[in-house]
Amino acid sequence: MANTSPKFGGLVVASLAGVVGTKYLLGGALASVDATSLSSVLVLDSVPMTFAVGTILGLVTGALVSAFVLSRQMTIAVFLGIIALSVPALRAADPVIIVETIGMMLSILYLLVRSPVERIEPSNIDESDSASRHGSTLR
Repeated sequence: MANTSPKFGGLVVASLAGVVGTKYLLGGALASVDATSLSSVLVLDSVPMTFAVGTILGLVTGALVSAFVLSRQMTIAVFLGIIALSVPALRAADPVIIVETIGMMLSILYLLVRSPVERIEPSNIDESDSASRHGSTLR
């Protein structure tokens, strides 16, 4: 089985998911203690839904950073779901949600074209010409 490694584009998408997920987790925490009631930090004006979205975005971030094989499909599905849940805030023209949605849509377009995971094949060493054949202990 081949080893996998995240590509740079995958790490950029992971950072977007991490930042937005952290915003929702902190926004849910602030809303649960009645410190804020901004629409840009709540999903559907629901604290449990906000925590759920933040947690799922954290899972997406981990999947992209660890180069999980299905992270591409997982990220596209989660971003589409979050965009669908953000429709009321988009209709209200909330600038933070608009910027997040544009970033997620650009990320979806990137993920449709390229995979965020790179497969690293083990190197093939020609034993007939290797240094160990000539007595070298360096490997």
